Amino acid sequence: QHGNVGPISLDKLPQIAQGMRSPDVATQETATRQCRKLLSKEKKPPIDEVIQAGLVPVLVQALHRTDRSALQFEAAWTLTNVASGTTEQTYTVFQSGAVELFIKLLTSPDEDVAEQ
Repeated sequence: QHGNVGPISLDKLPQIAQGMRSPDVATQETATRQCRKLLSKEKKPPIDEVIQAGLVPVLVQALHRTDRSALQFEAAWTLTNVASGTTEQTYTVFQSGAVELFIKLLTSPDEDVAEQ
């Protein structure tokens, strides 16, 4: 269960997208975590909405942040949620260059990042 925190609703996506593009890294981490939770719904996760919001390239950029393993972890998890959708959604992640970055992350000193 989620405890006191309810599931993230799709109407929060504009605020989440804004937070993911914030210059503040802590804001980016929080927003990326919210995006991941939004996509973790078992039934009909809003993958297309996240793609249409232009967030795949933002997530790929977050994978480059070797200085912020928590952000990398959330971005990797979110991208794997996007890639778990339809063939087209998987291809969007592939086209973004995320696969090469995922391979690099396998050697991350942060075990959680490497495992994700």
